[in-house]
Amino acid sequence: MPRRRSLSHSDLNKIPNLYRKLDKRTGSLSFQYKDPRNGKFWGLGTDEEIAKNRAKQLNAAIYAQLAQSATDNIMANQSSNKAGGIPFSKWIEEYLKITKDRLQTGEIKQNTYRTRIHLAKRLGSIFCDTGIKDITVKDIVKSLESYRASGKERMAQSLRSTLVDIFMEAIQAGETEANPAAMTKSKPVRVKRARLTLDVWQGIFDAAESLQPWVQNAMLLALITGQRVEDIAIARFKRDPEWDAAFVAFIQKKPYPIKAYSFIEGDFLHVPQQKTRALLKIPLQLRLECIDTSLGDVIARCQKHSLSPFLIHHTKRGFKQEIGDPVHKNTVSKGFQKAREKSGIIWTGSPPTFHEQRSLAERLYRDQGIDTQRLLGHKSAKMTAVYNDSRGAEWLEIAIK
Repeated sequence: MPRRRSLSHSDLNKIPNLYRKLDKRTGSLSFQYKDPRNGKFWGLGTDEEIAKNRAKQLNAAIYAQLAQSATDNIMANQSSNKAGGIPFSKWIEEYLKITKDRLQTGEIKQNTYRTRIHLAKRLGSIFCDTGIKDITVKDIVKSLESYRASGKERMAQSLRSTLVDIFMEAIQAGETEANPAAMTKSKPVRVKRARLTLDVWQGIFDAAESLQPWVQNAMLLALITGQRVEDIAIARFKRDPEWDAAFVAFIQKKPYPIKAYSFIEGDFLHVPQQKTRALLKIPLQLRLECIDTSLGDVIARCQKHSLSPFLIHHTKRGFKQEIGDPVHKNTVSKGFQKAREKSGIIWTGSPPTFHEQRSLAERLYRDQGIDTQRLLGHKSAKMTAVYNDSRGAEWLEIAIK
């Protein structure tokens, strides 16, 4: 009988999961099989040919089993995805693209875009790969209530609003048929911010004396005009030739490289409100009697410190700004916050923000007999007609007594 050759390393490598084992005590050689399912080793004896045949048979049986299991999992996942719809996290990726397109077409504003993107990503991490059709009203309520329970009522409100929009876009795209977010209750946010009074405002204004001049100037403009921080931050002393094109885009709600900013012309500050699109003409003679200061006085203060086209501008060179550069609206708000902290006033609730000056202005002018609805640019039937017809756009002049 011819001598049976020993299984070489090259032969061994050709058969997956077959290994040789040398017993150092006896010097005898045996063979083992490593189960690919769990990594366990099984003895196949000392006969080379038998071990080789058994390893091939085991590989065939086990790999067929593994292949069938993988196929079953794939089919089950496909069936599950089909029933539950597109995974929510996957739809968020599509929603981000849709939202960017809406920004570029002017359907939504930059601030809305930034907020929606941030909140959509957070919602994606909440619902993860749950099929969009599997998300229920109960699931949404549970998520929102967790925010409300931790005192984040404003965040819960914003998340709900964004979720309604996300599902609305999904319906438009044919990914689902229902909007469970819209079926949740929209709960009002309790106002915890401390009400700003004139005495408190004066204390913050005095504390701002140690800061750059634009902080006090912005506070005065907010109190005397009653306008929002965005309209104040972009206001200029006069309009440039390009303003007309920006204004047309503003009326038609179309995107444009620059905004139709507020400007001074004649004896008026013209304010195209960025939020409501109201067109206001505020007389420079408008005077807030309780502080004995007119809008014209504030304009003169703004011109005092440096040459700049902007009413609210930097007077010191910084890391990213030069003297005369406009102050971003977020920086304006932070300037008010810094002055508020310097005032040393103790708040029982959340401290007032820059926007609270708008409410204070309304109360002070109402006591003075000024038409605060027009001054603040609140909606009315006449103003709504102006918004919807660019050819009929006209400036609403604020009357003073």
